[in-house]
Amino acid sequence: MLITEILQDVGSVPALSTPMIPPTPGLSLRLAGTYNYCEGRVEVYYEGAWGTVCGNNWDMKDAQVVCQQLGCGDAVATLPWPKFGSGSGEIILSDVQCNGDEFFLWSCKNPGWGVHNCNHQQDATVLCTGEKYKPAGTEGDVIFVELVGGPDRCAGRIQVIYFANWRTVVCGEDWDMRDAEVVCNQIHCGYALAALSDGSFGKGETGPLMTKVNCSGSEYDLMTCPYEYRPATCGNYKDAAVICSDSELKPTGMPGFGSSTIWFRR
Repeated sequence: MLITEILQDVGSVPALSTPMIPPTPGLSLRLAGTYNYCEGRVEVYYEGAWGTVCGNNWDMKDAQVVCQQLGCGDAVATLPWPKFGSGSGEIILSDVQCNGDEFFLWSCKNPGWGVHNCNHQQDATVLCTGEKYKPAGTEGDVIFVELVGGPDRCAGRIQVIYFANWRTVVCGEDWDMRDAEVVCNQIHCGYALAALSDGSFGKGETGPLMTKVNCSGSEYDLMTCPYEYRPATCGNYKDAAVICSDSELKPTGMPGFGSSTIWFRR
C-alpha cells in the first residue's frame, strides 16, 4: 500500500506537510550538500544510516518523484557530480526507474537495496523548484561578493558566496553600469568603469545564483537589488563582470566602449 506522507531529514527538519498517514518505518529521504533542502545530492536513510543513490540511468522522472516526496515542487534538472560533492557510506539504490507519479523513490523499479555497480562519483542529484533553507549558521551564512579572473581584486568576473551554496555565478542578462556601480562600491573599489557580459574574464565552474539584476545604482549590496533568483542555467548569456576605477586595468575609448575596446594596464 502506497503511503503519501512526505518524509524529512531525521531530527533536523520539521515536517512541512500534514497528511495523517503513518510514515514508512525506518526509511527517509533528503537532499544533501547544499544550503537548500530542495536541491542537492540524493540520500536515503536505510537500516539506521544515510547512504546515496547511484545516478546510473537517473533521469527527470526519478528527480520528479524526489521533489514531490520532499514537498519541493517540480524537478528542474539533474546535475553531474561533483556539483554537491561525493556522498559517503553505502550506496542504497541504483538504476532507479520511476514513472514519475510514485509517492516514494523506493517504490520505483530498482534491482534491490544495496545492489549496485557504482562509486560515489556517480551519486544522483536533483534541483527542485521549491526552496527550504537551512537555518543561518548551519553551513556558514557568510555572504560576500568578489571579482575573480582579472588582474586584481577590482576587475573580473563576479562571484557571490552565499551561505554554503554551490551557485556563485551572476548571469550577464540585463547586466549594466548601474549593477556594476553597486558591485564596485560594495567591494570598495571606487566607481564602475565597465559592466561586461561578453565572457572577458572567463566562465565560472559553478551554477548561476542570480540573473536579470536590476539595480538603481544606489544600493549598498548587490543582493538587495531586484533580480531573478536561482535560474536553471544562464542560457545564451555569459557571466557578468566588472571593471572598477581602482583596478590597474583601464579601457581606451571611454565612454561608449564596445566589443572592440582595447584594455591596458595603467
